[in-house]
Amino acid sequence: MNSLLDAREQRQAALLDVLRDGPEALVFVSLNIAGRDKWPDGAEVLFAWALSQTLAACAQSSPAVLAHDALGSYAIVVGTAALELKRRMVSIESADAAARLVDLDVYDASGMQIGRQELGLAPRTCLLCADPAVDCMRAKRHPVEEVIARTHELLSNFRA
Repeated sequence: MNSLLDAREQRQAALLDVLRDGPEALVFVSLNIAGRDKWPDGAEVLFAWALSQTLAACAQSSPAVLAHDALGSYAIVVGTAALELKRRMVSIESADAAARLVDLDVYDASGMQIGRQELGLAPRTCLLCADPAVDCMRAKRHPVEEVIARTHELLSNFRA
C-alpha cells in the first residue's frame, strides 16, 4: 500500500514539475486498472496505444515525462487549448471499449484539472453498469473480482 501512495505522490510531483515550465495545457496519461496487478497482460500495449493517440492529438513527438511505477506506466504530454484538448482526450477514451481503462487527464496552465463537466458531458460510467464510475467506486457497489474480470476482458484485444 505504501508503494502505491508513494507512486501517487511521485506522479503529483512530476505533474507539478512540468507545470512549472509554463505549458498552456498538459495531459496526464495513465491506465485505471483495478486490483493488485496494475500491469496485467495487455496493459503495455493499451498504454502504448493511448500514448501514441495522445501525442498525435497534441502534435508532439515525445512526452515530457515517461515513467513506470507501482501503479503502472504514465506519461505527461504538453499541449495547448485545454478545453479543446479535453474534447480530443474524451474522443480517445471513447475510441475503443478497452479505452475505458485509459485515463487522459487534462490540466490547464494553472494546474486545474479540466473535467467532462466543463464540456457539458456526463461523467464516465462504471465498467459494470450505467451509473457514474465514481459513485460505484465510492459505494463499493461491485465485487472487486467482477471489476478485475471485466478489466481483463477489455484487455484481451490488446494482448500480444
